[in-house]
Amino acid sequence: MDNGTQGERKKKRFLGKRTKDILIFLFFVLICTVFWFVRELEETFSMEVIVPVRLNDVPEGVIITTDVPEELKLTIHDKGVELVPLMMHNHTDTLEISFKSYDNHEPTGHGVLLLSQLQASLKRLIPSTSAISNMSPDTVYFYYNRGVHRRLPVRTLGVVEAEPQYCISEQHFTPDSVDIYAPASILDTMKAAYTERLNLTGLSKSSSHKVRLRTRRGMRIFPDSVTLSTEVDILTRQTVEVPITGVNFPADKTLRTFPSTVKITYLVAERKAHSIDPSNFVVVVTYADLIEHDESRCRPRLTNVPEGVSGALVDPIEVDYLLENVVTEEPDAKTKKKPTKRKKR
Repeated sequence: MDNGTQGERKKKRFLGKRTKDILIFLFFVLICTVFWFVRELEETFSMEVIVPVRLNDVPEGVIITTDVPEELKLTIHDKGVELVPLMMHNHTDTLEISFKSYDNHEPTGHGVLLLSQLQASLKRLIPSTSAISNMSPDTVYFYYNRGVHRRLPVRTLGVVEAEPQYCISEQHFTPDSVDIYAPASILDTMKAAYTERLNLTGLSKSSSHKVRLRTRRGMRIFPDSVTLSTEVDILTRQTVEVPITGVNFPADKTLRTFPSTVKITYLVAERKAHSIDPSNFVVVVTYADLIEHDESRCRPRLTNVPEGVSGALVDPIEVDYLLENVVTEEPDAKTKKKPTKRKKR
């Protein structure tokens, strides 16, 4: 029993001495670390600091068409001891810019602030001994407008396509027009507000897409995005018979073709197929074409198709024809056509 007690005492003395040695070692490590840190803080460092930006004193009725950036990124150089507070937060107080300092009281205008112009204001937000080597963006600007605007329709920029066996039967924007605030020099050149470039392909069902509108410096659009709705329908193939019409023939000549009609095969959205009027297809042969080509057959041309029709084909693509003279036998007699066989042209 005594041997066990003595063993426990020896063990405690050993552990106590070892713990004491470890604590002494850690104390000296801490002292060395502090001295190293203090020495390092005397060295010059570079760091990036974020500066929030806010535009103040904007009068009522003035629209900022291009905002100032929300923040600036500064690269500054200074001793480490001066940069410690900034290292803890990585940002400064807000840079306040007064609108009144740049207002020229015109209908439209802008303010531009270079780094050299902002140096004094920025120096108040960072240690006075710090040097600024870079600012991003390197220029702060804003544009304003006192109500100079136009309302313009929205148009698509880019590609909106359905799959091959489908078609886009209807496409519209909500809203279909927007208010654009910009200098008169810009507004006078605009006829529509365009979407950002779209690439919507392979559509096989009706859908809606929220799209942003294209803008540029000095312009603001209300609203700045719209909803593009596309109605997608399956394509159906239809065929109609259309008469061939002679165009620009002399008064004493008329055209007879064999056959007198051609078939038009076309594609149309299924829901619009019933509304296609065959009379809206126009197939013609012009006198000038016959004279110019001087062939035995002529090629009718499809010059008009109803809205919504695509891929229209004429069958047959060539027909026989005969030119007939129109002869008046007597001044008071009825005009009649007298067929005369002429060489086919």
